[in-house]
This record gives sequence, structure tokens and C-alpha cells, in this order.
Amino acid sequence: MAFVKPCETLVRHNQWHCNVPNMTDTPFSDVGERIKWHRTLEGLTQKEYAERAGIKRAQLSNWELGTQCASVVGARKLRQVYGLSMDFIFDGIDEALPMTLRAAWRDSPLVKRSK
Repeated sequence: MAFVKPCETLVRHNQWHCNVPNMTDTPFSDVGERIKWHRTLEGLTQKEYAERAGIKRAQLSNWELGTQCASVVGARKLRQVYGLSMDFIFDGIDEALPMTLRAAWRDSPLVKRSK
């Protein structure tokens, strides 16, 4: 195992965040798409959506951009407040969504479905 100075690791980490070109190239873009789709469906800003769920706006923004994956705690808050199932958030499985959300998700031409 090679020794890496802490400052070198930090520089590489920051460079990765700066070079994220668009949502489709990020590691968690599918999770972010689903959360952003729901927020848009609700007609809420990131600030409003985050405040209702009890999460930070910056955290929600990172989830929507796909640069960070939603935490289990955060996903549980979205489930409790908005009725989004964790299966839907993380895997795109819509069967556990309330019927009205499931129909809206399936009718949405803007969102790619997960496998």
C-alpha cells in the first residue's frame, strides 16, 4: 500500500467535483433524476422541498446532480414526507409508490427507467 499525503487526496477529490460535466456522467445520476423528477412534479424549489423533508438544500442539490448518493437517513425522510419508497429512490422500482405517483412516473417522457 502506497503512502498518500492527505493534501494530495484532498486535491484529487476536489478536482473530481470540479470536473463533473453533466448529470448523466455522474455516479448517482439515476437517483438524482428520480428525486428531481418528484420535486418538479410537486412544483417546489430545492429549498422548499428540502425544508419540508428536514434536509439541507445543498445536500438535496448534490443528490439531484448525482455527485452524491442520497443517504439512507435522507431517503427515509423523503419517504416519510413525500411517500417515495426507498426502492424507487435507489433502484427505480415504482411498484411501491402511491398509485398517483406511479402513474405520473410511468407517463413521464423525461425520465429514464432503471433496470
